Amino acid sequence: MIERDCELSFEMALERGPLWHVCTPGENVELICEDADDYRFCLSNIAISAAESGMTVYIDEIMGTHIHVLLGGSREGCFQFIDCYRYRLRKYLEEKGRVVPLNGFRCDNPIPITNLDMARKEVCYIARNGYLANSSYTPFSYPWGSAVLLFNPLPASVQGIPYSQVPHRTRRKLERKRLLVPPERYRYADGVILPSSYSEYKVVESFFRDAHHYYSMVSKNWEAFSECAKRLGDNVVLTYEELLSAARMIAKRDYNVKQLSLLAPPQKIALAKVLHFDYKATNTQLRAILKMPTTELEALFPKR
Repeated sequence: MIERDCELSFEMALERGPLWHVCTPGENVELICEDADDYRFCLSNIAISAAESGMTVYIDEIMGTHIHVLLGGSREGCFQFIDCYRYRLRKYLEEKGRVVPLNGFRCDNPIPITNLDMARKEVCYIARNGYLANSSYTPFSYPWGSAVLLFNPLPASVQGIPYSQVPHRTRRKLERKRLLVPPERYRYADGVILPSSYSEYKVVESFFRDAHHYYSMVSKNWEAFSECAKRLGDNVVLTYEELLSAARMIAKRDYNVKQLSLLAPPQKIALAKVLHFDYKATNTQLRAILKMPTTELEALFPKR
């Protein structure tokens, strides 16, 4: 019964428009966010670009070099959203005297979210990105995005003021061109349009059976994270601790071995290949986890 309610919530979201995972490349891109003010601007830019392009934001996460957003609306709207975002970001960086090439800040292939299971996996993948990039946070505390709101009443308790009441001078710095007529629900506090006011995070919560279900998926669904990473071309999937847990699980499942040290050399090589290709493990991580010589790992997986 509960699972059916989740299905209905997802179907109702689709009735408003298709869902897409929009992500800009994070590799070989210069740092965009250098301080908290940059992150605040980039968060507000999500809200403004969504309003300008007519898209719905379900969940988002801002990293230092790229963004992840689960959007609702047309495929063309995804491209309009990125164009709006890039234009405003360029103006902001120029005003700060920073020259950052943004030609690569694009999303050529938004990923369509076709079913509830995929929606759950993509949401969890987005929610984990800040945690993977910054060891100071967990997937439930990273502040630069709306993922922190999921099943967490404290961030959503910040009320702020209606964005329409923000002084024109402040709004012009955020919007970078003629002032928009903002959605009535947008609210502003501490230099940022509040994610709780622009994202449909409550709808996202309804995709999961309860908070325990969401926590379990974010914490343990390694195979799903590797699937998402392959679709997006990401190279960071799991932390060292998570890779170690995954390696132990695979060793027990495939070789009936409880300790990695008991693996035979051919088994270690086979496991290293699985961790490298499916879980994006680096040679440094593999050396620490499998105790394999550096020369052997570099022969298997030469540096690009």
